Amino acid sequence: MRVIAASLSSSQSKPSSQAASAECSRMQDCSDGLRAKHKQDIQRRRQPTERSVEEVDTRTLIILACSATAGVLLEFYDFTIFGYAAASAFPQTFFPNLPPTQALVFSYFVYGAGYPARLLGAFIFGHFGDRKGRKFAFLINILVVGATTCVTGLLPGYARLGIAAPVLLVCLRVIQGIGIGGEFGAASSLLAEFAARRRHRAFWMSLANLGIALGLMAGSAVFLLWRNTFATTGWRIAMLLSAIIAIPALVARYKLSDSPLFAQLKNREQVARVPSFDVFRKHASSIILLAMIVAFQIMDASVTGSYVISFMHFAGFPLVTTATIIFFSRIADVLGVLLSGPLADLCKRRMLAYFAIGIATLLSYPFAQAIQRKNILLAMILQFLIVLFGMGLMHGLTPILTSESFPTKFRYSGSGISFNLAGVLGGMIAPPLLAMLIGQDVGHRWFYVPVVYAVYCTAAMLALLFIRETRDLRLQDLDASTQNVTPHRSVLL
Repeated sequence: MRVIAASLSSSQSKPSSQAASAECSRMQDCSDGLRAKHKQDIQRRRQPTERSVEEVDTRTLIILACSATAGVLLEFYDFTIFGYAAASAFPQTFFPNLPPTQALVFSYFVYGAGYPARLLGAFIFGHFGDRKGRKFAFLINILVVGATTCVTGLLPGYARLGIAAPVLLVCLRVIQGIGIGGEFGAASSLLAEFAARRRHRAFWMSLANLGIALGLMAGSAVFLLWRNTFATTGWRIAMLLSAIIAIPALVARYKLSDSPLFAQLKNREQVARVPSFDVFRKHASSIILLAMIVAFQIMDASVTGSYVISFMHFAGFPLVTTATIIFFSRIADVLGVLLSGPLADLCKRRMLAYFAIGIATLLSYPFAQAIQRKNILLAMILQFLIVLFGMGLMHGLTPILTSESFPTKFRYSGSGISFNLAGVLGGMIAPPLLAMLIGQDVGHRWFYVPVVYAVYCTAAMLALLFIRETRDLRLQDLDASTQNVTPHRSVLL
């Protein structure tokens, strides 16, 4: 009986063991299948991104360029109107109890406060742009700038608010600057990354600053239109007009998508933890050198667009004449941006920068002298040429130089910080410095204008010696070292 029972027990355990073995085999097959499916999903996510780097067509680039230009136009229109108001309206509106020269200097300090704020904005928006995506930061900064500009246009003056009026003015200027600080990095990164494999990449990248040139031109047109009342009520109307431009610019940006190169980086989980600070550890020399070069262009923009208003006023130029000269020179700015891309491919990046900076510096001497001698026609021609070389060509060259100096994981932060550090060096210092050195004595102290140009020119040309030529560089090559870094794995919930 025991033998029979053992035999029965043995015969019953065999099917049980076989079933368990079959179940284990099925589970292993299922696990292998899930693993293979997961790999296929990863490949599917990556392949369209990698293909899209090559498949970006001209229509997509045109839409992107228009979207970027519309927003940049609005933000730098606002920044320009603020500069014109600082030169003509703010001394009487917010500093009426100070002597004219001191009131003008304080107005320029308020104007200059926007430049360190722009640097702070470059850090803030650079972090989100290199972490979350270019589009997110691109939308927020335009909202900040549009709102603060409209509030500034409604701000009562010293007569009603007392000392609170200039304090609030500075606060609004700082907030506006923070918003604008995120603009350049976004526009230049998007255009560079979408046009990464295009033959004429430099042309598309130069369009990142076309909005700046058009914004300055629009600001000059409004200044000319309301020249008779700009110092009283015209500047307020000009600031409120920015709301009209903001709506279509917001819609255009909302429809944008992130660049293929950044999407590829994000899929590989290779974004930096704190890009705005990490970029300093790895690319500090590039940031400083680029800032020294771009500072010349921003100095030129500040002198020929803002300081020149008071300079010509003390020289005896009527305001309508000054407004006409500035507007005429803005055409040269737009022309220079459009020419900069093809010329950067033809002459190389560094050679074009040497040429543009050198010519603008040489022209600054006869330009200041023409104003001192009240030679209106010569002053108009020379301002046109100075803006063409010092602003226009350099405006277009700036996003090319910055975008080609940083890998994708740091491009937004690196470009934005370089550009806005240059704003502090060029835009914050030059106008108040010239206002203090020259004051109202244009007849005897006009020579400080070419001296300032010469100082900035020397610094820029020294910096150009230490940056590399990037005409034949592929943007993907800048990312090669990044792809070898062990990615930071995020936790998926």
